[in-house]
Amino acid sequence: MQKHPGSIPLLSAIVCCCFGCATVDSQPAAQVKPPSWAKVSKAQLAAATKLGVPVAFENKAGIKFVLAPSGEFLMGSPEDEPGRYPAEGPQHKVTIRKPFYVAIHQVTQRQWKSVVGSKPWMAERAHGIKDDPANVATWVDWDDATNFCARLSKKEGRPYRLLSEAEWEYMCRAGSTTRYFYGDDLKLEKLNDYGWYGQEGWYGRPENDRYVQAPGLKKPNAWGIYDTIGSVWEMCRDIAQPNWNYEGAPTDGSAWMKPRADGKEPSHPLRGGGSHSSDRRVRSASRHSYRQSASSHYVGFRVCCDLPTGK
Repeated sequence: MQKHPGSIPLLSAIVCCCFGCATVDSQPAAQVKPPSWAKVSKAQLAAATKLGVPVAFENKAGIKFVLAPSGEFLMGSPEDEPGRYPAEGPQHKVTIRKPFYVAIHQVTQRQWKSVVGSKPWMAERAHGIKDDPANVATWVDWDDATNFCARLSKKEGRPYRLLSEAEWEYMCRAGSTTRYFYGDDLKLEKLNDYGWYGQEGWYGRPENDRYVQAPGLKKPNAWGIYDTIGSVWEMCRDIAQPNWNYEGAPTDGSAWMKPRADGKEPSHPLRGGGSHSSDRRVRSASRHSYRQSASSHYVGFRVCCDLPTGK
């Protein structure tokens, strides 16, 4: 059964924040009201009211964010989940003590160009893309993505970063415990409504139309976050561990940053699946890894924004 996102317990700790910007400054509870584009849940509104912060905001680069409230969830998949991969276990409880803002879309070409000024998807080797400001920014590697976050933080005066893998699965599930955030859907009757994948997302399209589509064209999850199913695999902060499972993984939502013992180039987790991924690959618990220097038309990223404490 799918757990309603409003049932996620809010922790008692009070987190104060101040971003130095009128759009996200602390404010009385009575002023907490979502903008017209935000599709948020009661749990998000309750968390924002308790903290005295906006439940959603848009920054100067045009990236829209919603609040992910604190709470607990089971990360990974149960052993009897259809389509499960061994890397998704052991399933374990993770506690997200600090709320955070998460972008409702992956970073687009327009947003990338406004921050970095380049168009890496137009390189000679690039394919599987369409040069369109509204489309997802691809052909960027992990260093490019973290550099984007650093530049954005400097320009905006707020702490932006990639999500940890635990934060990614937490915001994707949005309170659900099923194969997909909207349900188990064993017959795949609704999957196309929520994400670009497989036949409709790629292989069933004419060759001149095989590129990653613009974000936000499918239905969002319960927290108003789009395209966590398919579209592009999304990079996370963590370093992929040699055992490639959750043995020894952090349980506090932080990124697993233990470096490789052999000193070789690290890989990082990818989540969400891509436009030509199978239905098995776009489940909430599915995970893949990718070399730090690798880039592709089917890999992109979304950003999050911390709420500083003690300010």
